[in-house]
Amino acid sequence: MESLLTILKCKWWLFRAKKEHEQKNYAAALNLVQKVVEIEPSSPLALVREGSCLEGLKRYDEAIDCYERALQIVPNYAEAHALLSVALRDLGRNKEALEYLNRAIRIKPGLAKSELWLYQLGHICAAMNQWDKALAAFTSLTELNNKHVDGWHGVGWAESKLDRRAEAVAAYERAAKLAPQDASVQTDLGVAYLETGRRREGLDCLQRSKEIEPNDARRHFNVCYAYCELGDFDAALTSISEALKLDPKLEDGNLRLGFVFSKLGRYVDAVEVIKRGISIHPRNGELYVALAQYAQQLGQLTEALGSAKEATRLMPDSAAAYFNLGWVLQSQDNDDHASAAYKRSIELDPSQVNAYANLGQIYMERGLNKDALDVLLIAERLDPKDMMHHFNLGEVYIRLGEKGRAQKELQTLKEIDASMANDLEKLMNASAL
Repeated sequence: MESLLTILKCKWWLFRAKKEHEQKNYAAALNLVQKVVEIEPSSPLALVREGSCLEGLKRYDEAIDCYERALQIVPNYAEAHALLSVALRDLGRNKEALEYLNRAIRIKPGLAKSELWLYQLGHICAAMNQWDKALAAFTSLTELNNKHVDGWHGVGWAESKLDRRAEAVAAYERAAKLAPQDASVQTDLGVAYLETGRRREGLDCLQRSKEIEPNDARRHFNVCYAYCELGDFDAALTSISEALKLDPKLEDGNLRLGFVFSKLGRYVDAVEVIKRGISIHPRNGELYVALAQYAQQLGQLTEALGSAKEATRLMPDSAAAYFNLGWVLQSQDNDDHASAAYKRSIELDPSQVNAYANLGQIYMERGLNKDALDVLLIAERLDPKDMMHHFNLGEVYIRLGEKGRAQKELQTLKEIDASMANDLEKLMNASAL
């Protein structure tokens, strides 16, 4: 009778634990499950339930240990393989996660059409940057259950990574309609709106996300980003200041605050907060890029150059860091080293349009007009709407005596900026072309 009573108690504890787990009360659920494990340490079901609770508490290594102990007892326990896959994914061990997920499918083929498997597959593929496969998995999930919020959220995520922004917005909108109080969905929808030029709608979504989770610093950070996109830097300052109050060590928090200060013309404050950010995140190269820019604006040339060089040391494969170094060097009339930095930036990223443009200006200043022409044509091709590219090309053509091409650049410039077109026309007249 006592043994039967113990069995009934264990079943009751597991039942209550399941209910607590469904409510995301993981600590309460874990307490109940561990009572069962204490009595039945070889119960694979109890071990799997314990692992699931630990995973909910983000104690992933302990969760993995529970799943592995369950599999030692029952090697073909499909649920244990599937949940172990989830824990491994959460630790970034994606190849192992995919291996265990496939083992679960081999043991129980029906899982291949389950929501759990499709959701997990989508996230593993996403973590491995296999976005087409991730999209296929999330899409199948929504076809299986067209009210699956995470499925639609995943579709939006994958579509955005594939640069299909309209499709991403549509998927995020479906998710937001199903779960209007999901802060993550509101955030991603807001960012998607911003990326498609719907800035006011983007701000509204990000504000809603902040209202849902007012104590999350990242939500305030995102609102700041939206205000920056709208050009309202006073409002942006309020939002980023609130974010840093909630989390003074917020990654990129001081970087964004420095940016806002710079837009308000407060470069002294910008330098101060960037230095504070560096004291917290000394390996963040982006902070050194910003410090170089703001110090340069204040005429702190030694600080600017040292920071720009440190950025390239921390980020040796960053085209943006080398472009920034080139800009600082060019601003300090060190054109030889500036040219080398711009060339390195282009090697790392051939689409670095501003590196071509600035390199072209250096060539023009040195009278190397054919070299200037080569790089300015690339700059124009990469960004045909930039008025400076057309002006500089027009000037180079004037110098080379190519009247027809100079005239063509003038006509294009008239459609973009009439004032600059007038300047180019004056230059052409003065050169008697």
